[in-house]
Amino acid sequence: MPRHAGLAGLAGLAGLAGAALALTLPKAGLCFLGWAAPGVLILLARRSDVRRAAVLGLVFGLAFAGTALHWIYLTCRFAAVPVPAALLAWGALSAVLAVNWALFAAAGRALTARLPEAAGPWVWALCWTALEHASLRWTPRLGADQLAYTQWSHPALLQVGALAGPHALGFALVAFNAAWAGVVLALEPGARPRRQAMAGLCFASGLVVICAGYGFFSLAERAAFLAAAHRGPTAVVLQPNVDQYRKWEESSADEIRATFEGFLERPAGPRALVVWPESSLPGWLDDEENAAWLGALARRAGAPMVVGAVVRVGEKRHNAAVLIDAAGTPVGLYAKRRLVPFGEFVPLRRWLEPFIGILAQMGDFDAGAPAQPLFQTPLGPAAANLCYEAVFPRLALADAARGARVLLNLTNDGWYKDTWGPAQHFQTNAFRAVETRTTVVRAANTGISGVLDPWGLVVASAPVMTAGRLDVPLPLEDPFPRGSPYSRSGDWLGLGSIAAVAALAGLALRRA
Repeated sequence: MPRHAGLAGLAGLAGLAGAALALTLPKAGLCFLGWAAPGVLILLARRSDVRRAAVLGLVFGLAFAGTALHWIYLTCRFAAVPVPAALLAWGALSAVLAVNWALFAAAGRALTARLPEAAGPWVWALCWTALEHASLRWTPRLGADQLAYTQWSHPALLQVGALAGPHALGFALVAFNAAWAGVVLALEPGARPRRQAMAGLCFASGLVVICAGYGFFSLAERAAFLAAAHRGPTAVVLQPNVDQYRKWEESSADEIRATFEGFLERPAGPRALVVWPESSLPGWLDDEENAAWLGALARRAGAPMVVGAVVRVGEKRHNAAVLIDAAGTPVGLYAKRRLVPFGEFVPLRRWLEPFIGILAQMGDFDAGAPAQPLFQTPLGPAAANLCYEAVFPRLALADAARGARVLLNLTNDGWYKDTWGPAQHFQTNAFRAVETRTTVVRAANTGISGVLDPWGLVVASAPVMTAGRLDVPLPLEDPFPRGSPYSRSGDWLGLGSIAAVAALAGLALRRA
């Protein structure tokens, strides 16, 4: 890597590294690249001034987000959005997510400039963690923008999330990448103290080993628990595979009803909970025909059901999950808290409507309250979340802190067909399961549906673009009746990183 290469050459390397990082995510799954690609950006940033580091970070981020989220463009085209508008949507979202990488590269370069080499890996890790935590509130949420997601196929590494939440593994990843980048620089003639750089790599590697060791210990406990557990209630998950682009056509209503009736010909039983996908009904829940039909199905199943439906409550309209008891009576309502732009409301509708195809047909829904009553179910106290809410760690944290022992993720990924989108979206649930030490039951219209245990392992799943019913018995005992340390203590690592970076920035300004 030429030390004095021009900006164009360095940007090319940054772009390649960013694209490589995207290949760690589902479906590609080349997770080992997560231990190398961010280090390339750090190495390039350390060889640059702050401004150039920011530019390189932006290029890295654009390549990462653009590659990881190419399915945004495909989804727009499935929805008949014109090519220019589809490209704009894909590019704009990638640009927004790339800002974090630009800030990361610039902040890391600035804050480590006058610090000892051994401190470098930890400062870079603090910078990333602070940005990741802060952006949980101000950037779009997707199943790609947490660095921990790059290690989705390594369940042992995921377990550290139970201690320190969604940023713990990302912190270790950045520290390791920054450490090896420091060693590369230290090996250059007359560059930097090699002993400090090697010490940084040893300590960062040690942190990764500790994380993995904790994970293997946790998975050994899982094996012992399952060996002694008794069979308990059953999660019944329905995946109808309804074509999203025909779903609201009146001619499809009878076909949709017939699919669900076929699923429930076999009773589920009183110790079961039947979970439907998001917006399952061919119409509004409060329409007399739909309400009567659902009540009859619940009685036939002999079990309570959680049904995804659009509902009207007074003058408000909600995308909701409704708990219906075995007698067919609605006894609980959850209204979605975080709405999806162009899915549940259209921002700037007046100007954008001519350019967004079928998406312009979406109605504008109202958001539900931040804290809503839990569902009391045969599986235990359950918190519902709908679709894209699963990628907000703080929502699952708040639900677990209120006593939820099961997370019900009702979703409709039919918009994305068989792209990377459904796989990325599904896998985020493994992180929410580990972070809160709860069982996740996921019902998706076109897949991927499944059940994940409190260690984030998939107990059962239904492939994308297939129809079927999953009957998944759960253990009678709860392995984590008090939840996780993270759900009890909150996001101390994210908040602590913000405080540490602020202190370092203040120190740097005093020295300037």
